[in-house]
Amino acid sequence: MMFILTTISEALLYVCFALLMGSYILSLFPNDLIPTIVVPRKVKLVAVIGIAIFSFVPLISLLMYLYEDYGLFNSLQSILLTFEVGKSWLFMFIVAVFLGLYILFFDHKHSTYYSFVGILLVFVLILSVSWSSHANSIQSLKGLITHFTHFASVVIWVGILFVITWFSKNTNNWLSFLKWFHITALYCFGIIVITGFSLMSFSTPLDAYTDTWLVSYGQSLLIKHLLIIPLIAYAFINGILMKKQLMKNENFDPRPWTKAEFFILLLIFAATGALSQQSPPHHLFETINSEGFSSLFLLFHEGIVFSDMAVQLVFNTGGLLLLSISVVFLVMSLFSFVKRMPAIFSFIMSLFVVIAAYLGLLFSIQIV
Repeated sequence: MMFILTTISEALLYVCFALLMGSYILSLFPNDLIPTIVVPRKVKLVAVIGIAIFSFVPLISLLMYLYEDYGLFNSLQSILLTFEVGKSWLFMFIVAVFLGLYILFFDHKHSTYYSFVGILLVFVLILSVSWSSHANSIQSLKGLITHFTHFASVVIWVGILFVITWFSKNTNNWLSFLKWFHITALYCFGIIVITGFSLMSFSTPLDAYTDTWLVSYGQSLLIKHLLIIPLIAYAFINGILMKKQLMKNENFDPRPWTKAEFFILLLIFAATGALSQQSPPHHLFETINSEGFSSLFLLFHEGIVFSDMAVQLVFNTGGLLLLSISVVFLVMSLFSFVKRMPAIFSFIMSLFVVIAAYLGLLFSIQIV
């Protein structure tokens, strides 16, 4: 139950960051480059409160562990003042209070100065998240900078997409919006890929990537990576195909398709939240001995009781067939836009892409 709660809270935490960052960035652009956007002040306040609450949820498990021996007050004091994860949350809470007061009393004024201050405060909040990350605990300053760059790029990209999707009052100037946002998204995605590989190398050697599928961390990482496939497909739809569609039909509403892309991103956030709760397999077999094999992995490979093993991909007929089916689902997802089918159909096809690809890979595993 706590695992599910923390996973959901982590995903919602990223959404709160994205909403704030996206609203501030879009407020910097002139009206002829974006649709009409209205983000109510109370919504931004809720996002700030959400950051304070959702970022505290991972500390609840630690609090419950210490509570039996030290009581609530002493346990809370110890976590916030002695544990790095507690110190980072306390710092985040203080900054969140400042940001909340800023939004409440000043943020309603229309000025680029206020938007830049808001962006700066959100960046400070992102820094506090990076402070408590796995990367910072492993590689210190290098990990902190890498995680900050990675997370900031995600929040910028997703934030603009999130706000434009859910808070635009019309689709005016959408083509003008796509011209600059497509480039921004490409730069952010490139940075995310580079820093993502760097972050993964801190905990998972690239040559042992398939070996990590034995444990829950590796399974979550695999699912996250597979979700990137439909994400790229939607980036192609919303960034390239959408331009051609809008040139033909200015009244076409692109928002259902950006919503589909956003929900894929939400699933990636959930997978990232699951990763944050699991032990990175720095020493894989020690992780297996302490935590056991992944329950998902055991669904496909029962009766494994030894730890001196390696996982190799040896593609067989069944695995290749499932991977081929995954490609078919991907083509159907793209083709549905061309044929003007509902975006929900494309989204369902995208989920099937991930499921079929996952099954194809798991059925192609050979234990050596």
